[in-house]
Amino acid sequence: MRKDLDEIYRLGLYGNGIERIKLKKAVQIIQKASASQVKIVDIGHDNFDSACEALELGSVDMAVVDMAQLIRMEKNDENLPYGVVISGVLKRGDSRYVMIRKRHAKDLIENAVVATDSYSKTERIKHMYDGISCVVETDIRKCIEKLDASECDAVFVLLEDIKAARLHNSFLYRYTIMDYGECVPVHGEGVYAMLTKGKKEAVRTARELSHKSTAECFEIEDDIISRVMQNVYVKTCDVYARISSDRLEIYADVTGNRGRIRVNERGTFVNKNLIITKIVDRISKSM
Repeated sequence: MRKDLDEIYRLGLYGNGIERIKLKKAVQIIQKASASQVKIVDIGHDNFDSACEALELGSVDMAVVDMAQLIRMEKNDENLPYGVVISGVLKRGDSRYVMIRKRHAKDLIENAVVATDSYSKTERIKHMYDGISCVVETDIRKCIEKLDASECDAVFVLLEDIKAARLHNSFLYRYTIMDYGECVPVHGEGVYAMLTKGKKEAVRTARELSHKSTAECFEIEDDIISRVMQNVYVKTCDVYARISSDRLEIYADVTGNRGRIRVNERGTFVNKNLIITKIVDRISKSM
């Protein structure tokens, strides 16, 4: 059932702290891009369950949830309430600031030194932490050199700048890359599912907001996680898939009884099934 364009969609906002801030950003993207009128309804500061309850009661037409939350639910054999369905996928488009640190490094403490590649970022860093001193190097590589030489405790940069410098892939296995928002690994961050009650279509522009590659990446990640977690020796499994033009890259980080393994496979997207099989087989042999 499609709503008229002039009808107002009620979009539920919920959660606490960082979770609420992130969801609010996703909601704002929907508001700006939607051809329909979208009204934010504050459900409260409760967790994801309150959003599902509001959908069931019909007090909101749509809610947004971090895709990582749905992955956790599936791992725990939990299902969405009856009638609540995923009606689209939304990828956040704002800049992603990340903190790069050495593996197993402790959290930043007072008097820590942080290297960054521009003076504009120093204000953000000082807003995040008290008693932090900053060193500015215009080249990201020089910032990393300081980190390797223990001349600083962390490096603060834009995630897109790392990718543009073609450093992201090598960094994944050498350092801990932490999200600015809540200091968790960047895998799975920034992708949200749009939930509605029944088969009701959400915002008219949902398909425009949905990135085909994002949805396909999620399906690939979900497929690999489902297969790998069938192995009784596997404890945790994180998968990151990236589609660029006709190329597909997949990274997996798995822990099991024999420790931790990281695998990487890449190739053309048309051979995605072969790439997925290679990833799963390599993990199985190592467990």
